[in-house]
Amino acid sequence: MKMEVVVQGFPGKTASGSLSWSSVIYVESGDEKILFDTGGPSKRNPIRSHLQKIGVNANEITMLVFSHFHDDHVRNYDYFPNARIIMHAKEAEWIQTEPSDFAVPQFLYPAVQKTGRLELVTEDGEIAPGVETLLVPGHTPGSMALVLRDSDMPVTVLTGDAVKNIAELATGKVAKALDPTLNAQSIKKIRDIAEVVVPGHDRMLKVTEDRIIALTAAHETIILPAGVANTDSPRYLELVIEQTWLQKEEIL
Repeated sequence: MKMEVVVQGFPGKTASGSLSWSSVIYVESGDEKILFDTGGPSKRNPIRSHLQKIGVNANEITMLVFSHFHDDHVRNYDYFPNARIIMHAKEAEWIQTEPSDFAVPQFLYPAVQKTGRLELVTEDGEIAPGVETLLVPGHTPGSMALVLRDSDMPVTVLTGDAVKNIAELATGKVAKALDPTLNAQSIKKIRDIAEVVVPGHDRMLKVTEDRIIALTAAHETIILPAGVANTDSPRYLELVIEQTWLQKEEIL
């Protein structure tokens, strides 16, 4: 099995809201080439560039797995024309009956349906050798993780926004969820099985008996125009979150 973080989510937000830089992960197992989430509109080029670096063409992707149907996680599905699209049935039902969540791109779901490639799962199970879906509700009703089990790697869980960052994994307390209590139960479920977690908006995390450890730093660059008279000389704002760890708290 092969796993590659194509886009690393960033654990930050502005005073006006989330930065919406979510994780996109490539998994290769057996004959399947899987992309877990497809990121927001600004991440199409980074996704394409990273896949090219590892020798993967968009047409070769055989499966897209949506952790949940928020805009920053599903927007680039159309870049992968040959991929089956896997989503939980509970998520599909919710986005068609509860249009009040502004993060849901309502216009996008009919387009996904029209591809004829949408497959709704109703229970946890294996979708490729060593790759299992896991329902982890709370952030949304049909939030779904992937569990990767292979003898050559630690048990790794790709969580989407069931776990957005290191603080949520350490404490079980979430910043945004339709059902925070249910989300906390899902985080406990993830912690019980994972040795490594790739969150929806953070670095890869190692789960130990008493700590959650970030395995890398997080880094993003924001380009700021220097003014109308000097747009050829942009300024750069470097955002860095250092490698760190947090003590695990009990989740009741």
